[in-house]
Amino acid sequence: MGPTTSFAAAQAKSDEVDDGVQEVFVAAYEFPPYYSSRMSDHFLGDVVDLLNRSQSEFHFIIREVRPQERYQAISANGCCDLIMFESPQWGWPESTQFDISPPIIHGSERLYSLHNDAWEIGPEDRVAGVVGYHYGLTNNTMNNVEGEHLMPIYRTDSQATVLTMVRNHRVKFGLLSDEYVRWLEVNQPERVVGLSAAPYPDSTYTTHIILGPESPIDMDTIMLQILRLGQATYAKTLLEAYGLRLVTAEEGGACVAYQEAMSDLECVPEQSDIKPKSFYKQ
Repeated sequence: MGPTTSFAAAQAKSDEVDDGVQEVFVAAYEFPPYYSSRMSDHFLGDVVDLLNRSQSEFHFIIREVRPQERYQAISANGCCDLIMFESPQWGWPESTQFDISPPIIHGSERLYSLHNDAWEIGPEDRVAGVVGYHYGLTNNTMNNVEGEHLMPIYRTDSQATVLTMVRNHRVKFGLLSDEYVRWLEVNQPERVVGLSAAPYPDSTYTTHIILGPESPIDMDTIMLQILRLGQATYAKTLLEAYGLRLVTAEEGGACVAYQEAMSDLECVPEQSDIKPKSFYKQ
């Protein structure tokens, strides 16, 4: 099965785009709250919608790929031009063909369980994770690769399935991103009632934008657009709704690298702007 275009608000056929507008294909895989074809709203969908409504030179279109396909997806012969909110440490090859932005958002993953008395994984304990994800327990190696040196993980298709397995006592531990759990705490709190988090993360990371070699948009252009959206009135509320935390200027966040290009950039939301699509129903 090949990549499919996802998220109805971002779909567009070539004949529906005005002449002179350049299409930019954004690779995405199941990684809520950043992106999920199973959720009515997700952060990438809101960002793409805002980008398309805030400028007219480019039209961004989301294309869904499998997690393990994302490297090829934005290569020279791939289906897409870039991937947003991705960590370079997740198996990306050291190659000059990819252009990687400064860090944008903090993230972390850890063990979650209905038990909170012990967090050491015993030989009989089952642990669930997602196919194609990279975990500290597997030495940051894609966990669908078998090896005696790797922690055995029951592989599922999504974090939602991992959570269901924990809640149904099919596994003792599930590997979930803290961003996903924070999103659930705000939007579907009943799904995390009784869930305990390990006191230490399995891994921490920052997410970036990664451009492929054939991208029609350069890094400076898209980063300036993203950072301007970050100054919008609704930006802080949007981030909180999805449980996301920006890398601040003090931490070397992306806004620092572009201060000279944006003299009014304060790395904080302060300017009025268009409302995110997911806020229309609120």
